[in-house]
Order: sequence, then structure tokens, then C-alpha cells
Amino acid sequence: MSFARCQLLCAVLLTLFSMSCQAQCPTNGLAFIVNKGNATEGLSMAQLRRLLLGDLRNWPDKKTVALITPNQQSPEFKCVLSAVVRMSDSEYHRFIASMGFRGEEPLQVYLSDSGPAAAKMVSATPGGIAIIQAGAIPAISGSVRVLRINGKQPGEAGYPL
Repeated sequence: MSFARCQLLCAVLLTLFSMSCQAQCPTNGLAFIVNKGNATEGLSMAQLRRLLLGDLRNWPDKKTVALITPNQQSPEFKCVLSAVVRMSDSEYHRFIASMGFRGEEPLQVYLSDSGPAAAKMVSATPGGIAIIQAGAIPAISGSVRVLRINGKQPGEAGYPL
């Protein structure tokens, strides 16, 4: 196979792989919500990745981060893994499981089954941050605050999730 044909084949495979990763994402997008008492207004994608990998364990006000996620087999969680963490399910689970072997404290991770349930958990947890579908924001907006990601709110042009 010629070098040019190999490059073309690699480009096609990469495109198909990225399309399959994006296909897991909800059509109305995702949002990250925090407790109203959290002074953080937004995060960059890099900061969000570090938070999800446990590299950022405390908010600027020193409260411990508590990650509230949907079921780890849900489209929302899979979307976050592919778009933010850039790992597969198995890679992420191995990474989190190996934290103890590296001498690190495990992440505080809690599961919620819906946007409203996640909002209740975030409201009750000063350091809480949750992943929800952006479509759930109107029903919960009074109890939590939606973070900007890369300076954009969900629904704004250029919002990355």
C-alpha cells in the first residue's frame, strides 16, 4: 500500500472513530452544575479534564470536589469520557482504580439517576459538581449554578459540550 493510500485510510478511520465517540453525546448537550455557594464561575476544558481525573481535588475556596455523575454506562458519562477525558470506559476505570496503588486518595464519586436528582445532591454538597443533560437546566436552575466551559454557557455558540 502506498504512503498516500495509508494516510487516506488512517484519516477515514479516525473520522469514523470520532463520529462514533460523538454519537454517544446527547443531542441537547451536557452541562456541569455546582453548588450555589461555589464561587467558581467556569472551567476550561483542560481544568475540567484535570478535575475528572482527580488532579484537581479542591475548589479555590478549599472545599473538596465531589463528582456526581450519571450511570457510567449512560450516554452522558460516555460523552464526557470521549470529549473531555479522552479515555475509553476501561481506560478510565483502570486509571481511577490505580489511584490507590499510586498512593492517592480515591475520587469522591457519587451516582445520580437524573438531572433533578443530581441538582439535589449538588445543593446538599458544598464541593459538588455534577454532569447533567443541558435540557434539564430549566427545571433545576434555581437550586444550582451552571458552569461556563471555555467561557461559554450551554446553548451558546462555541460551547464545547
